[in-house]
Amino acid sequence: MGALLSSEQKTEIEESEKKDWSELPLPPLEKIYSYLSHADRAKMSLVCRNWSQGYGSPSLWTNFRFKSCECQLSMDTCSLIKFVMKYGSMFRHVEVRYYHSTRSNYAWCRHLIAFLQQMTTNSQLTSVKFRGFMWCFPHIDASFRGDVKRTIGDFLGSQDHLKTIQFTYCFCNYGECLELLKELNVNSRNSIEHLRLQVLGFCEPLQAKEQDSDVTQGLLTLTGLESLTTALEIEYSLIFENKFARQSAAIKTLNCTQRLILSKLIIEYDSFFRDTDIDVYDGLKSFDWEFLTKLYPDLQVELNISSYSLLMREVERLIVRNMPITRLNYIIEDSPNHSSLMQIEEFFFHLLVCKTNDHLITLYLNWEIPIPNLASTFIPFLQACKKLEFLDLFIASPVNGLGSLLESWLENRPESLEKVQILIFGIDDEDDRKTLQNSTTEYVSRLKSIGLNVKVDFYF
Repeated sequence: MGALLSSEQKTEIEESEKKDWSELPLPPLEKIYSYLSHADRAKMSLVCRNWSQGYGSPSLWTNFRFKSCECQLSMDTCSLIKFVMKYGSMFRHVEVRYYHSTRSNYAWCRHLIAFLQQMTTNSQLTSVKFRGFMWCFPHIDASFRGDVKRTIGDFLGSQDHLKTIQFTYCFCNYGECLELLKELNVNSRNSIEHLRLQVLGFCEPLQAKEQDSDVTQGLLTLTGLESLTTALEIEYSLIFENKFARQSAAIKTLNCTQRLILSKLIIEYDSFFRDTDIDVYDGLKSFDWEFLTKLYPDLQVELNISSYSLLMREVERLIVRNMPITRLNYIIEDSPNHSSLMQIEEFFFHLLVCKTNDHLITLYLNWEIPIPNLASTFIPFLQACKKLEFLDLFIASPVNGLGSLLESWLENRPESLEKVQILIFGIDDEDDRKTLQNSTTEYVSRLKSIGLNVKVDFYF
């Protein structure tokens, strides 16, 4: 048993520990700060001079999130203003997300206006993200909503170096979305490389003929952002529900010899947020995509589909020839077991007909209906995908043919495939799960030894 320490020795140790903490280098100090709220950061900065200096480090203020708790909303002034006034010039990435209850909508909007007005005077951001205003705007009057939108427009117009703007579920209709596009044009947002505009599908589409020109002009604004090089993210209905065939003709008025450099188009489609049958809309045809790929020679499409049905006609509208899909995320949610539902063989056949396999690099498939035989279904399709690198499957039990599928990769691995994740759900019996797990373990190990990273797991 060690000797007991004297009070003097204890004091020396405590002083040494305090000294060690106070002399903590900047990198770990910044890491600690990064986990704290703005209020806790301020308290921590008061501990010692070194921590106070670390609190003012520019890298600590690179990312800033507009977040007000309910108690802060009860105050007349926005508590975040003091941070913006002192450190706003260091901000580079700002995120504003609405997640409050309806009773605090007006207070939240007042704080947001104050925050953005202060940001307008002393910040130079490279990215800004707005999310969730759709759940706020319907609960405030039109005049106040207009004040918020004008403030957002003024704020965006004050930024000279923005490369990324994301609006996710912020618009009540397409008209509001187009207002933003016009603001970007007026304020010369020529530095933008990545633009995200995602609205909810149940928003009422523009139908009046006199508004067609506005829709077309909005689309022309998108295609005319010459600095938009990284990605354009939009909800499919923005270009899908408004007669794109007419709009594509307008796009062709651009100089066809011009070669723009947009590299990625990220398209979202969620049937849960739609109250209109997909058959109502014309959709994008093969010739539309052919023209877009000429306009943007390096274009890659990421298509994210979430559906509560499993219908072939839905897939046929969303996926067509000449659509350069490099990433396809297809999620089927709680689809009923019905004879009219699309079979996975039909789905793969359609992808082959559309030559999607010629472009596909990543495939995520959430298929909640049991697949009769994994080997006979997947082997021919995967062999046809010459560029596929990542396969991610969420599939239902029983998984007949899983062993044969894994074994086929030992004998004739798809040439580009690098990583496979298979998550299996619906196995209630623990013994059955262990048996299947044991049968796949050896295959997984052997496949990893030849350079194919495979993981098979189970979801309970």
